[in-house]
Amino acid sequence: MTLEEIGHLREIAEQYAYADGAQGSFRRLSGQISDAARENGAGELYVPFNNTYQFGDVAFSYGRGTVSGSFLGTVEYHDDMLRITGESNFEFTDEFADPLDMNFEPGGIPYHISGTWRASFSAEVLRDRRNSIYFDRRK
Repeated sequence: MTLEEIGHLREIAEQYAYADGAQGSFRRLSGQISDAARENGAGELYVPFNNTYQFGDVAFSYGRGTVSGSFLGTVEYHDDMLRITGESNFEFTDEFADPLDMNFEPGGIPYHISGTWRASFSAEVLRDRRNSIYFDRRK
């Protein structure tokens, strides 16, 4: 089954982006993309990602699902800044089984749930992360 067929694609994408933990995954992914841009410099940038998250707030049947994908874009130098533009492709995967034997799925046969979405990304960040107000100086 796909998230589009179930009608939960938007809810899963929003849970991933904004409601996962204190920051939301988009905030963390933005930091990963920015750090990769600083490390690689100007040119094409590819950043893969993959992690498991709790999606039970969308529907109890999701529990923990995996979001993987990649960012593909470009980095340009502009004085002491980096301009990053591109697109991230996301893929959600999960298996639903009837672990509590509640007879939601006759015979307890698990089924695969998947979904995909995209998001554009554009940012201008300081080339030197230590000059950023978001830099954690305690580390």
